[in-house]
Amino acid sequence: MVGTTEGHDHSHGSDHGHSHSHDGPSHSHDHHHPSPRGAPGAMDADDDEDVGSPASESAHQATVVATFDSYLRRALSANQRRRGDYYCLSEEHRALLPGYNDLLKQVDEKLRVNGQLVEAMIDSNVFPPDPDAALSAPAPKESDHEKLRSTLRQCVRDWSEQGKQEREETYTPILDALSSYFRDIPIEKKSALKVLVPGAGLGRLAWEIVNAGYSCQANEFSLFMLVASAFILNHTSSKKEFELYPFLHSFSNIRSRTDLLKPILIPDVLPSDIANSRGDFSFAAGTFEEVYKDDQALVHDQPAGVWDSVVTCFFIDTARNIVEYLTRIYTMLKPGGVWINCGPTLWHFENTDGARSIELTLEEVKELAKRIGFTFQEDREIKTSYTSNQLSLLRHQYTAGFWTNCPKS
Repeated sequence: MVGTTEGHDHSHGSDHGHSHSHDGPSHSHDHHHPSPRGAPGAMDADDDEDVGSPASESAHQATVVATFDSYLRRALSANQRRRGDYYCLSEEHRALLPGYNDLLKQVDEKLRVNGQLVEAMIDSNVFPPDPDAALSAPAPKESDHEKLRSTLRQCVRDWSEQGKQEREETYTPILDALSSYFRDIPIEKKSALKVLVPGAGLGRLAWEIVNAGYSCQANEFSLFMLVASAFILNHTSSKKEFELYPFLHSFSNIRSRTDLLKPILIPDVLPSDIANSRGDFSFAAGTFEEVYKDDQALVHDQPAGVWDSVVTCFFIDTARNIVEYLTRIYTMLKPGGVWINCGPTLWHFENTDGARSIELTLEEVKELAKRIGFTFQEDREIKTSYTSNQLSLLRHQYTAGFWTNCPKS
């Protein structure tokens, strides 16, 4: 369970294919998300949409709620389209597809199971909109529905046994790097080390960091992710408590009906198991730039960072201005701190109408980091996927840059 500070997807969703008042960590394990300042989930909205005012923030929250509320109706409607197409076939052709209509009935049943989980998530929403916001809020678009479907796939990556391979490919090297860098710190003192995970998604990486004994703050701006993570972290009483069918929305690249109808059980661990950890766990809702814009302290009358480590996993390519991201990370770190990164350069705002974006090659990102003042201690590449269906006949693979970086002293 996680404590929360107020504050202002890495969900690349259908656009690109992978879903990616601050006081520092508080001594609590309750994952509450009080209404923050600075437009939580603003990046979920259209890029040219003004979500800065309270009215527009509330309207966006109402649209997200409507997206959750309409999940089942929309999913069943898509399956009904398949049914209609089936009955448009001639009797002779339908006879050559025995059991297809029965399959669609089974899909309807599984979608209703998804609907129960989605409903439970939004019923526990800690970001409710103003009561009248729904009257003027935009209706959910297909991009909103895809963000929700992407969030369900993120449940697999972060909180299921089926997501273990992706976590081992990306989270395990990060955890190993933390352990190696702070190897001289006794385990009983690691809770004094403060680790920040921006773009935390559903919070599993941050949870693992706390479980390893550190104090960690997760930061996320996607309201879809925040709703789902708050539910999983706060409303789970047993392992594998919830049944989910996150890959049921498309029949493409599926080997068999068994694979199509295979359930995913979440979570694979009990989130409350970290209650006995020495480390603190908190969640800050909002954009990385806004929440941490003043994250410095004075050391010997000179500005210095307050974090022992910043961990970015499939995050830095969400930047509109990568220079701002890296300079912010640099100034946030304490002397002797470390930045650990794992992720691709799939620039989130590239070719997005109305959005400014600076896109660099991987080598250019590393050169930029050096110019800012970082020194590389480890630099390699990792092959991995992101929210991939392990049973699919089509799987996208990323070559992710992995490094540990220290500010020059």
